[in-house]
Amino acid sequence: MEKAVIRVVGAIVERGGAVFAARRNADRSAGGLWEFPGGKVEIGESPEAALRRELQEELSIDISVGPLVERSLTNIGTSRIELACYSAQFCGTDPVSSSDHDAMQWVPLDDLASLEWAPGDVPIISVLPERLHALRTQAEEA
Repeated sequence: MEKAVIRVVGAIVERGGAVFAARRNADRSAGGLWEFPGGKVEIGESPEAALRRELQEELSIDISVGPLVERSLTNIGTSRIELACYSAQFCGTDPVSSSDHDAMQWVPLDDLASLEWAPGDVPIISVLPERLHALRTQAEEA
């Protein structure tokens, strides 16, 4: 039986060598685990539009979406999660509350592995410092 595919997007917001992470509410799927904020892509919606919509819904903030940072595929139960993480920046102030999270923090890149991450985010963590460095280098050369 083929697994149901769920397309999900996440925002990688970097500032001063740290990235923004949020811990899912205990009563949610993957409760208590950390993630890059984002959510499901709706039918007919671009990943970038989904990311802007999800962060507005969950964190009440606007973002500008940059290039794709990394993708991961994770099998969870009867579903296959396709996560695409994009570089993003907050427009205005940082989020102060969330409808889906009980904690938010800036995590230094060197400390990412110290948190307990949602399964779909785990593959992203291992390559994130290298991918962010590559994106910065590309931007400087452009």
